[in-house]
Amino acid sequence: MENPTPFEIPEPIQKTSRFLWPASVLIILLIIVATGMYAWYYRYNLCEMSAVEDASSFLLSQLKRYDAQYEFAVTVYRTGLARPVDVLQQIFMDTQGGAVPVCMQRAKDELLNYMGTVISAFHAYMGEETETTIRGLLSQSYTHFNNFKMELEAVNKCAPFCAPWD
Repeated sequence: MENPTPFEIPEPIQKTSRFLWPASVLIILLIIVATGMYAWYYRYNLCEMSAVEDASSFLLSQLKRYDAQYEFAVTVYRTGLARPVDVLQQIFMDTQGGAVPVCMQRAKDELLNYMGTVISAFHAYMGEETETTIRGLLSQSYTHFNNFKMELEAVNKCAPFCAPWD
């Protein structure tokens, strides 16, 4: 008999790890993105529906109070305007002190600009400034009022997914 060739032990087949590295990177990336989205939502999305509704209600009630006092003030003679304008200023300060979600800050600022400009127009009228100055201030107030309405509508449409920079 001839010398049989010794039985060779086959080497184990190595599994390729070419998919292991990209799969690991993809899983880690997905975890990071999910965590980032959660953190963004938690930190920056301070415009929950209930907060937006409460703030809208607050701003609209302040506007209603302000407009009622404004309607009264335009019926008063120039010499008797001090008290109605003081009430307008108090409503302005109450509105200024009210907290709103971050996404509603622009709407609040426009409402405050409207209120402040109307108060300035009354001060100009009481100070007997020119009609052009008074009309200019009232025109600015209308612009701020329209901006307030647009901002409020925009926030109510995008809530709760509004971003502070929208």
